Amino acid sequence: MNPMLRRASEADIPFIMACERRPGYEPFVGRWAEDKHRAMLNDANFIYHIGSCEGVPAGFTILRDLTGDSDSLYLKRIAVHDSGAGHGRAVLAATTDWVFGETRFHRFWLEVVEANERARRMYLGLGWVEEGRVREAFANPDGTRGSYVQMSVLKPEWIDRRGTLG
Repeated sequence: MNPMLRRASEADIPFIMACERRPGYEPFVGRWAEDKHRAMLNDANFIYHIGSCEGVPAGFTILRDLTGDSDSLYLKRIAVHDSGAGHGRAVLAATTDWVFGETRFHRFWLEVVEANERARRMYLGLGWVEEGRVREAFANPDGTRGSYVQMSVLKPEWIDRRGTLG
């Protein structure tokens, strides 16, 4: 599955919000209101991409920290409309290719909810490395605390991986 990646527009906000609100995503995927998405789409520090598989929108990514001096880019959010179909893996692989093929960044990183084993396995399968745990970083609706696992992939690792897959 080779998704097409394009920059999102305000017309994509309903699709983005529908992805964020899929059943079972609430503990793992953040949700923003329409006005927040509209503001972030127009903020130079953010870029949204829509990944399409076979011409149909499959998911989206939000990247943050485009305008700073850092050589690290943060994956703020990724979500797909139909989990389990391989779209998340395809959209993330295409996004990673864009980051390292089209930008100046050396490091691409994220924080994943520690309990999201499925996502962690996907990231590891794409060559991402677990760097550490951000302990009790957020509150769950029931009042318990949750932790993130910080992960990253470096441009040299991406280049090496592409060489072994190509």
